[in-house]
Amino acid sequence: MFESQAEADRSSTATIQAWVEYCLPRGLAYARSLLRDRHAAEDVVHDCFCRLLAKRDVYDLPKDGFKLLLRAITNACIDLGRKDTPVSNSLDLSEDHIAGREVPDDRFLQPPRAAMYRELQAAIGSALQRLPVHQRAALELKSLGCSLSDIAQSLGVTENNAGVLVHRARKCLEKELEPLLTEAGGNDGQTIPGQAPDR
Repeated sequence: MFESQAEADRSSTATIQAWVEYCLPRGLAYARSLLRDRHAAEDVVHDCFCRLLAKRDVYDLPKDGFKLLLRAITNACIDLGRKDTPVSNSLDLSEDHIAGREVPDDRFLQPPRAAMYRELQAAIGSALQRLPVHQRAALELKSLGCSLSDIAQSLGVTENNAGVLVHRARKCLEKELEPLLTEAGGNDGQTIPGQAPDR
């Protein structure tokens, strides 16, 4: 009986460890997209993990934990924002250590194209900074692959409202980035990473 219990405990520990390894980089990426301060983002994620792990007997973490984590991070970041903590000015496109994101490498672009791509990154960051925090959060969650239902749960809104937040965020970015995107689609025949080639 004791051996069976020990095996069950080991299995449970391995399951929780796998869950943490899956969620941690994604949670950090999400928190860092909402907060300017990397250390503040790490503190938020650490606290959220601790609270969830303290209730692992209550929640089914492998099944529902990621959604619960995103919601906890969202609430914590919004609370920090209400205390006048600066909010991020970009999705961190320049750091390739964020799991779950394929970060373009501009080393293989021609110099003028590379400069244009960096300008586009900066413009994206500036445009994101001007989005209301709920729109930014909704867009970031969407970029992490969350469904509208997941986004709604994380932000504490209806699914329809989540769709509206994502739509408005995309429209705002599209409007602000349109001049640069038009310029980036120039006639040098080189495609910006992440941009579909012209057909």
